[in-house]
Amino acid sequence: MKLTFALAILLASVSCTTGQNRSDVPPLATPSQNSGPMERALIIGSAETPDPVLARVRELEKDGAVKDVVVFESFPLQIRLSAPKTIIDELNKIPRVGALH
Repeated sequence: MKLTFALAILLASVSCTTGQNRSDVPPLATPSQNSGPMERALIIGSAETPDPVLARVRELEKDGAVKDVVVFESFPLQIRLSAPKTIIDELNKIPRVGALH
């Protein structure tokens, strides 16, 4: 009983102090400059193959910068997503071939 109690105290004290003041532990992530209020948008893709707009959306989705991505099978593609305004503006500035006007 005494041994169990002593081990519990030792384990608790070690777990409370481990990781403090360690230089090899990376700092907590800071919010990216692209963070902001999410807006819904419909982005029109390009008639190119592979579609550079869709490729960029997939990269941003992998990074977590865009959410709720839905790709409609149309020509050119239509992509509905949620993202901050800065990212929506970036996607709309990508040059397109055969864009709808």
